Amino acid sequence: MSTGLKIFLIIAGLSVILCGGGFVACSALVGKAASDVSKDQEAKAGHVVLKTCEIDSADSDLLPNVKFDLEVNNSSENQNTYFIDVFVYDAKGTRVGNTSSIVSDVRPGQKAVEQGSILLSQKVTGKITCKVDKVS
Repeated sequence: MSTGLKIFLIIAGLSVILCGGGFVACSALVGKAASDVSKDQEAKAGHVVLKTCEIDSADSDLLPNVKFDLEVNNSSENQNTYFIDVFVYDAKGTRVGNTSSIVSDVRPGQKAVEQGSILLSQKVTGKITCKVDKVS
């Protein structure tokens, strides 16, 4: 076997080992980061409580809307900003509105209250329900 072919095979073998190992290591790091983000979101969700959800003018033909109050209690050791999705459902369980609220810079041990309003996609009569859908 020629010297050039030996060198080529050594370099090719090392490339396969390094690139393959690098891909595995990179995949492991990305997987761990995704897991950490998921755990952080679950922890933040435990800090948020929907205190009130009231019809403001849901039966209005012009601008039907619902008012809500969120309470954030940061029981973690870090200052956090909360991105909160709130959904509104009618009596049949159909989603008729949604919004996102941001409660920023809540320090450890601190509570914050956020008031908001959700413009509904249609006039609603009867019972409505609000739900915190996602916290990140």
